[in-house]
Amino acid sequence: MRDVGVRSAPLARGSRHWLLVAVLALITLLGSLPTRPAMAAAILNAAATTAVGGLGICSSKQGKDLYNCVADVLDRMASSIGAANVPETQRALQTAAAGLRAATSKSQAISAIARCQSVISGALKQVRAAGGRYVPGWGDTGLTSISSVLSRAIQLIQSKG
Repeated sequence: MRDVGVRSAPLARGSRHWLLVAVLALITLLGSLPTRPAMAAAILNAAATTAVGGLGICSSKQGKDLYNCVADVLDRMASSIGAANVPETQRALQTAAAGLRAATSKSQAISAIARCQSVISGALKQVRAAGGRYVPGWGDTGLTSISSVLSRAIQLIQSKG
């Protein structure tokens, strides 16, 4: 008797197709995962840095013009953090911007920002409780920079409002 030996059979055409589908599904799944925490912090910090510059421009304004200018800064910051996958943070900033646009007095303007700052502070507590890690919908330690921008905005309105 001849020893034929064992040969491995090549993957059948259907098996290769399913392997390709599985690889593509894995790539799609990985691409849809939330932004890594380090990346979220970088995005939030960069947006805050840009916002500080925007507040500098607002410092030449007073009253309603100042409130609208600060609202524009907050709206731009909310838009620029979209890539960090932080819809709750974006919503808080947009709500503050809307409150600033509706404000007719210094106290209303400060109140709109203070409410946002309170919401962001609550999110920061969650981040700290999670050891500084990314909290879905909110972000990570980059929220500290966002909170600092809000503090500057309040100071600006208190002094110029």
